[in-house]
Amino acid sequence: MKTKNYLKILHVDHDVITPIYRQLADGILDGIDKGQIVKNDILPSLHDLCVAFNISKNTVEKAYFTLKQIGVVGSVKGKGFYVKATLLQSQVS
Repeated sequence: MKTKNYLKILHVDHDVITPIYRQLADGILDGIDKGQIVKNDILPSLHDLCVAFNISKNTVEKAYFTLKQIGVVGSVKGKGFYVKATLLQSQVS
């Protein structure tokens, strides 16, 4: 599987009122909506996003768990997070 360049898809602005975790979650949802991120894509590791955006691990975890709660993202212990369903699929199930 070819690795996606998530830095071209996701953006974080430290100067806006929207919490960073929400910016990440919304960016992933937007990427799914635009077809840039598809079912079964592996999302960047917590560490990679922390380094790329100069944010804490807790912030990235909160973004991923927010998406997990709505059924868009799944995880495998020790492997990471992946896209479980598109928005349409998550609303149906």
